[in-house]
Order: sequence, then C-alpha cells, then structure tokens
Amino acid sequence: MSDTTPAVAAGIRRGYADCAEGQIHYRAAGDPASPVVCFFHQTASSGAMFEKVMARLARDYRCIAFDSPGFGQSYQPAAIPSLGFLADRLMEAIDDLGIERFHACGHHTGGCVAVEMPVRYPGRVESLTVIGPVLASEAEKAEYRKTFVKPFEIEETGAFLKTAWDYLTLIGAGSSVELHTREMVDHLIAHRTMPMAFSGVWDQDVAGFFKQVDVPMLIMCSEKDVLWPLFERAKALRPDAEARVVGGSDYQPDEDPDGIAAAMREFLAK
Repeated sequence: MSDTTPAVAAGIRRGYADCAEGQIHYRAAGDPASPVVCFFHQTASSGAMFEKVMARLARDYRCIAFDSPGFGQSYQPAAIPSLGFLADRLMEAIDDLGIERFHACGHHTGGCVAVEMPVRYPGRVESLTVIGPVLASEAEKAEYRKTFVKPFEIEETGAFLKTAWDYLTLIGAGSSVELHTREMVDHLIAHRTMPMAFSGVWDQDVAGFFKQVDVPMLIMCSEKDVLWPLFERAKALRPDAEARVVGGSDYQPDEDPDGIAAAMREFLAK
C-alpha cells in the first residue's frame, strides 16, 4: 500500500491498495477511526463521481471511493469475466487497507458489484446503499445491450471522440462542461473495459443477489435516471428497504450531493 498524496478536492487524499492482479486506486476522506463507507462507481466513471458526497459525509465517516479494475487510475485487467471478479478484486483492496467491516454504496454498475459483497463475504458489509438499481428483465437487458455495450473504438480520424462526447450527453453528463469533460476522460481510459463491465451487468442475476442481501438496504433513484423505470421494481422486490427519490440524472452524486448525503446520513445513523 503506497503513501497517499493530496487530491484536488480539499480534504480528499488519494492512494493505492493492492489486489491479486495489481493496484487499485482510491480516494479517501474523514477520520480513519470513524465508521467506513466504501463507494463503487458506475460504468465508465471513476471514484471521482463521489467526491462531493464524500466531502459532506467525511465529518462522521471514513469515506473511501475506489476506481474499479479497468477504470480511472486502477490497473487494467486482461478481462472482466463477471461482476463477481470486480467484487473480489475490490474486496482484496479493502483487505489491504485493513478494513474489516464497512457500509457499501454503489451507483449503477457499482451497485451491481456492491450487491454481491454481502452475499459473497458474509459479515463484512454492515449496510448496502444502491443508487439506480439495475433490476432489468431479460427483454430490457437485450435493449440495453444495443446502446450500452458499444466500445469507443479508437481510430485515426478521431471521430470516436465525437461518438464518446455524444454518448455522454445521452446519459446526462452534459449538465456541466466540467462533468462532461471529466467523464470524457474516464470513458476514454475505459474504452476497452467498458463493454466488458456492461456485459457483466447484463449477465448478472441481480435480482437473485438482491433477494439474498441480509443487511439493511437503502435504494435511491432520480426521475431523470435512465433506470428510473426499474426503481419501483426494486422497491417491490425488497419492501424492507428504505427508498428515497433524489435529484439529477445518471450523475446524482454530482448533481444532488446534498440529497444523496442527507439520505445516507439518516440511513446510516440508524
């Protein structure tokens, strides 16, 4: 585990943790003695998407946002055969940081990764928060595959740059130039692994994992999220879970960090 270095965001520091195949990059904020909240990002973002939420929770929690293998500044795996593969590598990084128990928070793909953790690693996860649950039917998965499993193939003309920029507009990153540019960089870094991760999402039995989670759950979504139609399905599947509607589109932690942080703070306090 390497030394951390100051991040651009005040109070957030960066570092690397080891896993079986390489180094996992993370952002951290808050007192190391506080309860730990681990954040897992959507495809093809990075842990940067949680910085605003981390800044709001760091007074009471140790917040750690990971870049999944193949994304952000983490190592590039040869393949991502399943979301269980990502869950295992991230748990190895959590182990390397000396974290025994933690609260998990995942967004979109990160939620699909996080939902496997309490099932695969009983006793390690204290609670689960999912922003934008991906409880799609097989027919819906087939439709999503047409849009969200398309690699940004690099070619000499540079036309793929416009393809990537327009794709990010489609999923809501165009709400600010800063967000759009940050996501453009992250998506280009992950141009090879992005379709692998999405394939893992559509191949996962997410409903099966949702049913097996035996820790307190909080599910959130926004009306402009591409996954909004699946939110009611998630609530019906887990009526015991707390549910909150927040603002923003597919980038709620950037666009409504106050709403996300307030809902999590209330939930975690219980």
